[in-house]
Parts: sequence; C-alpha cells; structure tokens
Amino acid sequence: MSITSAMSNGVSGLNSFSTALEVTSDNVANTGTTAFKSNAARFGDMVSSYYNTQSKDTDRRGAGSVALGVATDFAQGSFSTTTSWSDMAINGQGYFAVAKISLDDSGAATVNGQTFYTRDGSFHVDKSGYLVNYQGYAVLGADGQPIRVEATPNSPSHTNFYVDNKGQIWGYPTDTTLSTDPEMIGNPVKIVIFPNEGGLIRKGGNLYSVGPESKSPIDVTNNETLRGDIAGYTLEGSNVDLAKEMVNMIIYQASYNANSKSITTARDMLDTTINLVR
Repeated sequence: MSITSAMSNGVSGLNSFSTALEVTSDNVANTGTTAFKSNAARFGDMVSSYYNTQSKDTDRRGAGSVALGVATDFAQGSFSTTTSWSDMAINGQGYFAVAKISLDDSGAATVNGQTFYTRDGSFHVDKSGYLVNYQGYAVLGADGQPIRVEATPNSPSHTNFYVDNKGQIWGYPTDTTLSTDPEMIGNPVKIVIFPNEGGLIRKGGNLYSVGPESKSPIDVTNNETLRGDIAGYTLEGSNVDLAKEMVNMIIYQASYNANSKSITTARDMLDTTINLVR
C-alpha cells in the first residue's frame, strides 16, 4: 500500500466515524424527545485496484470505509402518564395524521397542505376548538378532516373529555338537563400504517412524510387487528438506549482517533522518505 493510499484510507475512516458520531450525538440529544426513534450509522467498505499476487486469483485492494446511510429503529418507546386528556399514545402499530388547515369566516376548517405522520400524540385544543399538535397542525379524523372538539370554545358544550382505545373522543354535556351520559365528539382519530416504515422521510418536529420506499399510507382506523390501541392521558417516550449510545460514542471516538493516527503515521513515513532523498 502506498503512503498516499494510507492517507486516503485514514481520511475515509475519519469521514465515516464523524458521521457515526453525529448520528449518536443526535440520539443522545433526543433522549427526552416525545416518540423519538433512534438512528444508527451503517458502514461499507470501499475497494480500488487489484493486489499483485503470485496466484492467478486476485483480490481487490481496500480503499477505506464509507457511511452507507442511517437506519432508524422504529421500536416503541416507553409510556408515561400525563394530566391532559388530549395526550395520546399508540400502543402498537400506527401513526397519527396531521396537516395544516385554513379557516373560513365561520370557523370551518379545510386541509391546506401536505399531510404528515407522527407518533407524537402531545395534542391540545386550539382557540378555534380544533385538536392540534404544538406546531399548529390539526389532527385528522377517520374521514380525513380536522377534528373539532368544540364548535364554540368560549361557550363549551362538553366537558371532562376522554379518549377510548379506538381513538374516539368523548365528552360530558355541560347542560346536564339534556343528558348526563358521555357523547361522541367528531370522528375517531385517524391511524395509518405503512408497508415499509423504514422508507419514511424524517422532517423534524417529530414528523414524517411519505417517501418513495415507504409506499402509500394504509388507513387502519377501523382495523383493530392491524393498528395499536389508543391510550389517553399518555405519551410515548424516546426509544433511545442512553447506555448503548454512550458506549457507541466511546467506540466511534476511539476509531476516529485510530484513523487520525494512521494519517499521522503515513505523514511521518512520507517525511522520512523525503529526508532520505535529500
């Protein structure tokens, strides 16, 4: 192997483990992020010319490593209990669907833009009475339309809301002379799955969009076999294993240093060769 090849291999290793450290640090930073899914760097080897051998069989010369991509672990995170009825978690398969909306003069909403998908169920009711996430995206119901919990938020008709395991919102009438039984509010929360969730595109803010490899979403709102149960007063936590990530960080840092050392050694060899010529 030539000195320049040794340097090139070292540089490729630095680039690969730099990417791995970046992915690992992102995981650590999102340990407390609701429904965050951890990522892991995947490596591949590179080859260049053939080795010279005395046999008729030949082998390719290694040319270092490359970060092939990042794989996401979609395993479910742990659940935590909250004090808000509008906090929801999916126990099993599925994603919530959210989208931007526009309101007309009467307060009626229409979907205005791309639909995103998320496992983050930290929702709340906005000033117009719609169930939204913290970015203002409205939660879509089984009919594909925004869920309006209260048509007149300043004068609510229901109170003591809760969500059942099918994603249906219920509320008790404020006027108990009419009824004291809980009533259904709007449509159930829409739940979708994907043929290949590994193909989803991460958009930030705990949101994903459809990618060419994920295929189109499948509505499983009314399919209790394919979708998970909805838990109210609950949020899904990050699935990051902090101990594992810290070990990975140590390994990647050591590997980064080793590649740096190989470049330093190759440089010293080059200096020695130049001094011999002098």
